[in-house]
Amino acid sequence: MPDQPENAPALADESRPSSLPPFHFEQQGRSRALAVALALWVCALLCGGVFLQITGWLLIVLALPLLPGLWELWRNPSSGLTLSDSQMSWFTGARTTELALSEIARLRLDRRWDFSFRATLILQTGAKIRLPQPALPPTQVLEDAMTARGIPSERHHFTIL
Repeated sequence: MPDQPENAPALADESRPSSLPPFHFEQQGRSRALAVALALWVCALLCGGVFLQITGWLLIVLALPLLPGLWELWRNPSSGLTLSDSQMSWFTGARTTELALSEIARLRLDRRWDFSFRATLILQTGAKIRLPQPALPPTQVLEDAMTARGIPSERHHFTIL
């Protein structure tokens, strides 16, 4: 086999990224921010009942938004996303989904009016898969991990639909 000069280009396929360490993100449903938000809402209801003399039935109606947060605090579901060289998988609670990276054409990040992001995977077939919000890592980290694996991303700010 003839020797190649040291500055000769490698024969590896340039379109496929080299082996990258797997990216893994996981978070729990129980968080300090959720506990603080629930405590502030309860304090506001108590202050409204004591100082503003809000009637009981109205306090009950205003307490209903506490129920999903209390359920999340009680159950503490975990969610996350894993990205390897060949596939992407995510889970929320008991639901798990896997997708080959070769099926993904691009990642679309839409800024919503509450300043959070909605992440959508656009497949090679044109189909769209929306990533669940609890499984999303910080958007810049996700975008960098996808770009490192050869999947382009696009951002759209404040779209109506």
